[in-house]
Amino acid sequence: MALFNLDIERYYQAKNEEGFELKSIAYLQYPIYCIHATILDSTPDPLEKLDKAIIKCILLNNEMSILDIAQFLSVQKRGVELRVEQMKSEGLIKGENRLNVTELGRDILIFSKEKRLQKRQHNFYLDGVDFKPLSSELYSAKYLKSFFNENEFTYYTNSRGVTKSYKPFKPNIVHEPLIKEKVLENIFNIPINERESWAIPLGLEEIETIDFTKMSMPVLVGLLKKENKLFRELLDPLNVTGDSTKINSIESKIYDKIQKIELRINTWIYDEKENFSFASNWTEIDKEIEGERLQFVTNEDLKKALKEIYFIETLSDVNIINTDFEIGLNVTEELIHNIKSNRREFLGNLLRTRDAFIDFSTSQGIWVVFIKFITESEFVKALMEIFYVLKTAKTKGLKDDDVIQKLLGYDIYRKALIFLEEFELLEKIDIKQHMHIEELVNE
Repeated sequence: MALFNLDIERYYQAKNEEGFELKSIAYLQYPIYCIHATILDSTPDPLEKLDKAIIKCILLNNEMSILDIAQFLSVQKRGVELRVEQMKSEGLIKGENRLNVTELGRDILIFSKEKRLQKRQHNFYLDGVDFKPLSSELYSAKYLKSFFNENEFTYYTNSRGVTKSYKPFKPNIVHEPLIKEKVLENIFNIPINERESWAIPLGLEEIETIDFTKMSMPVLVGLLKKENKLFRELLDPLNVTGDSTKINSIESKIYDKIQKIELRINTWIYDEKENFSFASNWTEIDKEIEGERLQFVTNEDLKKALKEIYFIETLSDVNIINTDFEIGLNVTEELIHNIKSNRREFLGNLLRTRDAFIDFSTSQGIWVVFIKFITESEFVKALMEIFYVLKTAKTKGLKDDDVIQKLLGYDIYRKALIFLEEFELLEKIDIKQHMHIEELVNE
């Protein structure tokens, strides 16, 4: 399941203000490598002052125990133990009951003649296409948690009660075979004064060994239209506004491909039921496409999809909006009466003139599809007005008499209230119109 931070409505409105119409948002997994390396690092240890103090204690009296040193320096015993173990591993001190400073320890920590090299583990995250380091901004917990690991599995239980495994790692671009020499070259080619920007230790001296894990990073692509021209733009799914600054290093590598992304619909029969999913054309992205378009969808497939999404019994070609850049519904009176459920939600979409269908699994390469709603039916327009009256009345807390007075101005109010299942309000209108209460006058 995709857990993105992108605010879809905010992004939609922002692009709308720029003159763009957002039609859909595609989803990709970009290949990256996590390089597990053993390195020699001369970056100053933040606890080096404590190490020097311990060394001076040993030089002062090598019969001092670790507890004696801790008490003398007013630090915890465990802290001294850990630093002593570290310095032993580096060959700076030796001994058990009596600690002694080695010549190397003196040269490094007392006389500063040599660099202090610490052997440690470090993970480098590299682009899976050209092995170049990823920006340090992508090393934050928010981004690292969003990466998919080739060994990662999740489990789910299907409708039959069978537990199955699902592998979310599905890169859309094949990882280039890892070349160790190229990896090392790209890391050490980063100038020392720029290393921090690429999450490379400032004091990196040597990379002794490397291993790797294949990973993938989710990215989004907005499919847009402006003045009859079609556009695609890379989006950062973990940025609220979609700003791609942190991931723009990968855009040039996939620019030509993302300019060909289109919306498709996949359909299939499973358990005697018709199923559908919105999908992208990524598996055939290298094929040439005819003309400019954002989608390639048949009317029949679109009907199947819209019938399932909106619980509509039947749809005709008259009800379908299907162009090279847009899908939607032309709502007629007949269509309205074919809606089996969620009628209020449907009218809400019609008032807003659009709906957004979101695929939380993103398994087919399309995350969001915008569906246009229009109507030319006078009945449907009146129904929308009545729906808006009822919605506003509830928000503003209007009295029933005031609402009824407004509704009586519509010839179709009875059909509308039945459609909206407002039976209590309809009963009040019938009582008001057809029942008379006579006053009893005592003689």
